[in-house]
Amino acid sequence: MTKKVLLIIVEGQTEQIVLEDFLDEHFANSTIRFDVQREDILTKWDANKRIPNIKNSVARVIQNYLEKYKFLAKDLTAVVHITDADGCFIAPEFVKVKEDIEQNLYYTEDAILVKSEKRKAQIEQRNEMKANNAKILVANDHFSIHRLKIPYQLFYFSTNLEHVLWDERNEVATEKVPKADEFIEGLSGSIEEFLKEFLPVNAELPYKEKMKMSWSFLMEGCNSLQRGTNVPLLFEMIKSDVQPQ
Repeated sequence: MTKKVLLIIVEGQTEQIVLEDFLDEHFANSTIRFDVQREDILTKWDANKRIPNIKNSVARVIQNYLEKYKFLAKDLTAVVHITDADGCFIAPEFVKVKEDIEQNLYYTEDAILVKSEKRKAQIEQRNEMKANNAKILVANDHFSIHRLKIPYQLFYFSTNLEHVLWDERNEVATEKVPKADEFIEGLSGSIEEFLKEFLPVNAELPYKEKMKMSWSFLMEGCNSLQRGTNVPLLFEMIKSDVQPQ
């Protein structure tokens, strides 16, 4: 039997470092392939500085991957998409100007700090764009690629992957990859067991209910700045829904 491809769309290389070996080892019936964007699709403007249709943007990413690596739509068992929450669901009043911060953008447990009113307006706009796009994608359970329905699911790390793994919301960009390598090398158990500690819902509930509740939780108050993730449900999705028989 030819193994089908589970495509995992991620923002950066760190997600691949952290997840790839575990997925390859535990889900041998699927070929795990990562598509590293090196950007955030949910906050990317189009060439004319307009907000694009996010479903079209994700569909284009999938189609580009298939074309680049010579796969067909029928080769895909599912598409998984992982994003950083980046505090995008907080109310505008929790984006605050603090001129003496060292970085241009600084995340705390209950605010996003910026240096100027101009930057505050930019981050409020980014948050609104990302929150709206996330809501659209959460409600979307498949993409039609060349007339085939491909299962799709969006997952999150909050505030970001580095925050969940080693409790640093504001990691220096150049430190992310080496620290991800160091984290995995020093991990005593599995990444699945580690991440389960940060799942914000009852693990005993049915999968679909957990997915819905995990996103509802993220969208409340300042929870998108808290340390949490629903990526453990990714493993559950693979086990139950997309493994070839």
